[in-house]
Amino acid sequence: MALKLIEQDHPVLRQIAAPVSDFGSERLGKLAQEMDDVRIGSGGIGLAAPQVGVSERIIIVEVPDDDMVGVVNSPSVPPMALVNPEIVWESDEVIKLPEGCLSLCGMMGNVVRPASIVVEAYDLEGGSVTIHADRWLARVLQHEIDHLDGILYPDRVLDPGELWYVKRVDLNDPVWSHNDEIQRMREERTSGGSDRTGVA
Repeated sequence: MALKLIEQDHPVLRQIAAPVSDFGSERLGKLAQEMDDVRIGSGGIGLAAPQVGVSERIIIVEVPDDDMVGVVNSPSVPPMALVNPEIVWESDEVIKLPEGCLSLCGMMGNVVRPASIVVEAYDLEGGSVTIHADRWLARVLQHEIDHLDGILYPDRVLDPGELWYVKRVDLNDPVWSHNDEIQRMREERTSGGSDRTGVA
């Protein structure tokens, strides 16, 4: 299949993705694996099938074992594929935090989302999955499920002034060479680990 991220103006990003029905198939397993390969290679913590040009309701999410911006003490969650995910409950409490997106490289924006949610979905074999999520996992799930409905996070930015552009940091730039976090990221790269950017 050789999946890759599609351009941000591709029409599939604005389509409502189709439900998946071929649980347990070789095709679905391969799709999930290739999506995860793209996610890891791009440094993301989440990916939805429309982001690689596949208009189907499948997402991959992970919460790495470190503190994400604004959400400290978030428990880590290993990578998991969720098929036909649906938010069935959300809290009245909301949180505003910055988000980025692999499909909108170079942008970030402050997004208000429910602090806690319940998601019902299926695994790749068709087994039922219920997730009670809060903190960073709740945000990642909401972001990725939005993709399945043709919604991009800037659609949820209430004030245009809270959407901004960012530049990638060159980890070899001497300006960053004395930053402990940058040093750790460089070491992970050279040892085969992949740095997570907090984007989905």
